[in-house]
Amino acid sequence: MKKMIYLLLIPVLIAGLFALDSMDIFSGKAEASVQSGIEGNIVTVNGEGTVKVKPDIAYINVGVEIFDTDAKKAQDDNAKLMDEVLNSIKKSGIKDEDIKTISYNIYKSTKYEPASFGNKENRVEGYYSRNIVEVTIRDIEAVGKIADLAGDSGANIISNIRFGINDEDKYYEEALKLAMESAKGKAEALLSTFGAKADKPYRIYENSNGAPIIYRDSAMLKNSMAAEGYDTPVESGELEVTARLSVEYKY
Repeated sequence: MKKMIYLLLIPVLIAGLFALDSMDIFSGKAEASVQSGIEGNIVTVNGEGTVKVKPDIAYINVGVEIFDTDAKKAQDDNAKLMDEVLNSIKKSGIKDEDIKTISYNIYKSTKYEPASFGNKENRVEGYYSRNIVEVTIRDIEAVGKIADLAGDSGANIISNIRFGINDEDKYYEEALKLAMESAKGKAEALLSTFGAKADKPYRIYENSNGAPIIYRDSAMLKNSMAAEGYDTPVESGELEVTARLSVEYKY
């Protein structure tokens, strides 16, 4: 009886499989998989475009680090001095929303000292309180002035000056166009060697992941003039906004 049931089920299963295959064909799945393997001859080229831009915004890290044998006093002294630094910066025209805390911590300083029986033990020397903020400077010419104000009002951490562009997308779009022109020129040079032409691209891959690649010049602080009462000069240089593409052409 069981054999009879198995024999009856086999034709039903086979019929079901044929039905599923036919559904794929009519839905277009089978056709798509076949077309993906018939692309013809393709040449792939890379293109890169770069636009040089003068920065119009700057960022600088400013902070205070205080040491004391008492943790609470180190924290209080830091808060007092940091208030003086921030008030000085704000008086120069920096707005509250352009100042954000990026690091605040208190940590102890220890020293290894010999103990009895040749062992060593940790002795707490004191505590460091550190507070660092990032200041956004929208007047690119005022970077040196802000650095001097921060230092004069008590900041003992001034670091990581960097420059940027407000409207990055605008320059990135220009770089994309240049990258496309570069890719097309390469494709035309290659294809012309055997009488083919580079018409419309078949595929375009944005290798810069949809965001500008920005090469930044290092900021240079020259403190030699600061002692004579001059603003610390900071050179912003130029930024390079770069876009990269991979482009496929059929021929």
